[in-house]
Amino acid sequence: MKKALLPVFSLFSIYAIAQHDIVWEKSIGGEQAEYLYNAIQTPDYGFIILGSSGSDLSNTQNNSSKGDLDYFISKIDENGKQEWQHTFGGSGNDFLYAAVSTPDGGILLAGSSDSGKGRDKTENSKGLHDYWVIKLDAGKHLQWQKTLGGSGNDFLRQVIKTQDGGYLLAGESNSGKSSDKQDDGFGGFDYWLIKLDSKGNVLWEKTIGGNLNEEVKYIKEIKGGYLLLGNTNSIDETVTKQDKGFDVEMVLLSQQGDVQTKKRLVSTEEDDLLHAVDVNDEQHFNLLISSIENEQRMLHILTVDEKGNTHTEIKKELKNNLLLNHIFEQKGRSFLIAGSEQGFKKDRNIEPTSFFTVFTLNENGSENWKKELKESGFNDLQFAIQTRDESIILIGNSNSKNSSTSFNQDFRMIKLGNKESKAPRELVEIYPNPTSDYVNLLIQQEFEPSKGAVYTLAGQKLQDFKLTTRTTAIDLRNYPSGVYILQFVVNNQTHAIKVLKK
Repeated sequence: MKKALLPVFSLFSIYAIAQHDIVWEKSIGGEQAEYLYNAIQTPDYGFIILGSSGSDLSNTQNNSSKGDLDYFISKIDENGKQEWQHTFGGSGNDFLYAAVSTPDGGILLAGSSDSGKGRDKTENSKGLHDYWVIKLDAGKHLQWQKTLGGSGNDFLRQVIKTQDGGYLLAGESNSGKSSDKQDDGFGGFDYWLIKLDSKGNVLWEKTIGGNLNEEVKYIKEIKGGYLLLGNTNSIDETVTKQDKGFDVEMVLLSQQGDVQTKKRLVSTEEDDLLHAVDVNDEQHFNLLISSIENEQRMLHILTVDEKGNTHTEIKKELKNNLLLNHIFEQKGRSFLIAGSEQGFKKDRNIEPTSFFTVFTLNENGSENWKKELKESGFNDLQFAIQTRDESIILIGNSNSKNSSTSFNQDFRMIKLGNKESKAPRELVEIYPNPTSDYVNLLIQQEFEPSKGAVYTLAGQKLQDFKLTTRTTAIDLRNYPSGVYILQFVVNNQTHAIKVLKK
C-alpha cells in the first residue's frame, strides 16, 4: 500500500508572531508503524525525510516492503507535496539515521542493520548490528553499498562529505577486534569512525573511547582534521572528582583519525548534548545542552570555538517534561529551540501525551515567543531543519487520530514560516559554481521536459543532457580547468550560463 500524504486539520494552542505562522501540516503513514530519525534540506527550498518503515509500499516503483523495518526516504517540496519515496532493506530491521547529498546529485544513506544477505542487501552481516551505507545516484537508484561491523552492536549515527570527495562515518560500537574492527573496545560503547573514499572503499577506521560509554552527536571536517562532539560517562583522567553522569566532550582528530586533544565542555552532575550547529562564521558552534545542577534540570546554550573555548553561555531552568533536541540561531542573537512537551490525558485511563513545542530565547535567556502545537496522542519531535527561505520544518513521529492513517505511528511534518513572504527567487540556478566535478542545474518553476548541452567558449559541444526533474546533475569531471557554457531551454526560453571548472 502506498503511503498516504494527508492534510491535517486540528486546533492548536498558539502564541504566534508573524514570521512563524503555520504554513502547512502533513502526515505520511502506511498500515504499519513508521519511525522518523532525520531530515536534510534541498536547494529547491524543500527537504528529504529519513527513517524506517514497516509498511508495504508495493504499489510504488522499487518500494515494496523488504523486511521488518526498511530504510525509508522521501522528498517533500516547499508546499508539503510528496515528490517521491523509496525503501531499501534486507530481511531484518534496517534503521536509517543519517544521509548526505553528494556532488553528482545523489544521496549517501547511513544507518544500521541486523539483516543478513538478501533482498537489497548484498553482503552478509558481521555481527548483531552493522553499519549499512548505501550510495544512490541522481535517479535514486542503488549504485553501491557497504556493510561494516564487528561481532557486536555497531550503530551508525552521523555521516559527512569530506573535501577529498569521500565520506566520514561516525557512530558507536561495543564490538571487539573482529571483522572490520581492527582494535579492541575500551569499555561499553565507543566512538567508531570510518573514512571512506568516493567509491566506498575503507581508508581507515578508528575506535575512540574510555572505560564506559560514548555517544556521537556531531562531526565536522576542520583545518587539519576533524572535530567530534559527543556525550561520555567514561572516567576523565584530567580531573580528581568524577561526576556520576554523562559529560559533553569535544575530540579533535588528525586527518587519519588519531586523537589530538579531548576536552570536557561542561561540568555539572550530569550533562547531555542535545544538538550542535555551526555559527555563520563556521568556526564556532552553538550547543544545546541539558544538565542537572543540585537536582534542578537546566538548559545551557554554549557558543564554543574549535578548541573548546566557551565564548558565550545562556543558562535557564528547564521543566522536567520538556524534551528538547534542536537549536537555530536567528537574527539579533536570539535562539529558536524546538522539542516535545510531555503530559497526561485526563480521563479514566491516564495515557501519556506529548506535543511539538517551539520557543525563542534572547541573549539574556528570556523567552520572547512560544508556540505549542497541541494534539491528542503521542507526538514526538525528532528533527527540525531550516530551509532556504528561513522557514522551520518540525518533523517527528505521531499516533494522533488527526495524523495517523491506521492509528499506528506515522511521520508528522509542520512548516513554520511567514505566509506573507514572497521573496524574489532566481528561476534558474547553478551550484556549486565554481566546481571541481559536478554542477547542479536547479529550475525553480514548473516546466516541460527539455534538453541542454555543455559548450566550450569557442562553441564546441561537449555533451548533451536531459532536463526531466527540477534538479539535474551535470558531470564535468573529464574536462580540463576553464570556463564552460551550459545552454538549455526552459518553457521555450533559452538560457546560457557560464560555469567555472577548477
